[in-house]
Amino acid sequence: MARDEFQALLTYVRTDQLQPHRPRFGPLESPPPVVTIAREHGAGGEAIAATLAGSLGVPCFDKEILDAVVATATSDPTLMRQLDEKLPGRAGMFLYASLMGLHDPLTEYQRLLTRVVNGIAFRGGVIVGRGAHLLLRGAPRFRVRIVGSDEVCAARLAGGDPAKVADALHEVQRVNAARAKYFKEFFKISNGDPLQYDLIVNTDRFTDLDAVAELILHAHRIHGGHAEAQPPSSIHQDSTSGP
Repeated sequence: MARDEFQALLTYVRTDQLQPHRPRFGPLESPPPVVTIAREHGAGGEAIAATLAGSLGVPCFDKEILDAVVATATSDPTLMRQLDEKLPGRAGMFLYASLMGLHDPLTEYQRLLTRVVNGIAFRGGVIVGRGAHLLLRGAPRFRVRIVGSDEVCAARLAGGDPAKVADALHEVQRVNAARAKYFKEFFKISNGDPLQYDLIVNTDRFTDLDAVAELILHAHRIHGGHAEAQPPSSIHQDSTSGP
């Protein structure tokens, strides 16, 4: 992603505008494409997201989301990075924050993450992970989940080296468990619930991940890029308070 795009995102977040001003006169423009990519570790979601973003002509946001949160946070940057799609031990985190005179880092992370994701959606983009499909609940977006079996995902991460498969398998299971816990605690929902997505793709039998991106692009066009409005939920959406 170009640096000027990232700076524009930071400007948006720092102005604390979840509903930016739009022109009051003239024809309404079509909303920019917004696709959220939830993924299991090793299923190829990151590579697919980057290819898809190029095809749609929008930026791809992955680690940039965390960078924007960290850049605008008052809490310790290390604490913010520890909260990226996982929930470390709360007791130690609270103790450290109290000793440093900081606010609850989880509450700030939730607030800033919501603001950053909404800022991305206003301009369009492919958003990787971070529960973006839930943070944008009711907003126009196409929600995709990329999955794969533990064994195939581990083999993909091992890069064809049989000696690395066992360690990669442990990594797949560890990361996926951390993300599942994050969803359970943060959103009060299972990240594997198929009703939360418009399209789920199993990449086990895809050797060409670009083909998966093409499949998603075709589905997005059929879908029209607009999700149906969702009923109100308990999912945190207010940028000014915690859950």
